[in-house]
Amino acid sequence: MGVRPLTDGPLPPAFKTDAELLSGNRRLPVWRLWAPLAWMVLGGAVVFFWNPRSPKRTHSVSTRDISLLDKPEGLFCAQPERLPKVAILRIVDGDTAEILWQDQPTYLRYYGVDTTERGQPCYDEATARNRALAGGAVRLAFDERERDAHGRLLAYVFTDLGLSVDAQLVAEGLGRAWKRDGGFRDRIVALEAKARDAKIGCLWSGDPVPEKRKPRRKRRARA
Repeated sequence: MGVRPLTDGPLPPAFKTDAELLSGNRRLPVWRLWAPLAWMVLGGAVVFFWNPRSPKRTHSVSTRDISLLDKPEGLFCAQPERLPKVAILRIVDGDTAEILWQDQPTYLRYYGVDTTERGQPCYDEATARNRALAGGAVRLAFDERERDAHGRLLAYVFTDLGLSVDAQLVAEGLGRAWKRDGGFRDRIVALEAKARDAKIGCLWSGDPVPEKRKPRRKRRARA
């Protein structure tokens, strides 16, 4: 109950009983109605944008940002420290690995090389050599396409010292160069021609291994 002053006259506006305050005659300021909602929105925004579990932004380096060097040991990236480094979880085959990308297991398809499939000639040799070159971690350089038709991450792969794994597999005659696109396509195609002419590696030292081709889609009969 409100406290009344010691007077017999009408109450000043500043003195109201509890019943009068709750009677609805006095309206609350608008800002007092919207303040709790504003705090809720602000708190939700802070949680959303500052959440440490939110996906990390991709800080990728393009093939346009780096240059390649020809050395006796192979084709090297001139600035390997600029490339993002990822852990290898397992080697799938000669041109595919499973890596840890943005804290998630992800399949990585090598951009510049195409090796044979399981059950085909040179599959085991290419897979073993890829495992030896990649080791426990690799560095990635991205191009115009960051995913292939199967949704796998697509990148040129380098060792920690900068050696191009794609180019090395092609130079050793264990894989073919990817010829459709790619910033380093011409350099790796030249290595394939050199290995083919010198009959280097599993693909070219004996009988030529037929190039794998994608099955053609059946055309629908016209009505």
